[in-house]
Amino acid sequence: PTNAYFGQKDIQQACLLRRMVRDLLMAHPTPENLHIVPTHRHEDGLAMSSRNAYLTPPERAVAITLYSALQEARRAWDDGCTRSEAIVRANALVNGAISASSAAGIAMRLDYIEMNDPETFEALPDDARKSEGKPVILSGALWVGKTRLIDNILLGDYSRILV
Repeated sequence: PTNAYFGQKDIQQACLLRRMVRDLLMAHPTPENLHIVPTHRHEDGLAMSSRNAYLTPPERAVAITLYSALQEARRAWDDGCTRSEAIVRANALVNGAISASSAAGIAMRLDYIEMNDPETFEALPDDARKSEGKPVILSGALWVGKTRLIDNILLGDYSRILV
């Protein structure tokens, strides 16, 4: 194929494939022709995914928690907080939602929220702060009932990632 398209929802997989294509000098697709397209979302912000079909209506109502937590971490990051502080704020939002959903009989469990370098996939140091122009992958996974939801937000200048 001349072009390949991958969704941002699986950002780490897509970035890894782009790197493999570049490092292995593959003829097709070229790194420039491996495109990562933005995540499509429902009106409330939940990332569209086939996994959403496994959610019961009450679970679907709280499934937005992960995206809300990622948005909270982004706000903290943009406000000048460290990586560690931004993650703590996101975790606090999730923990509040877990308590509320538990009272309603809905099981939720946070798997992770993390900030990674898009080239190396290494977690940013705890004291890392927003650096103009440097892209960051902010991602997370949350179990809602028996369904594991994943999502991510790209921070900084991600124009080099989404092409």
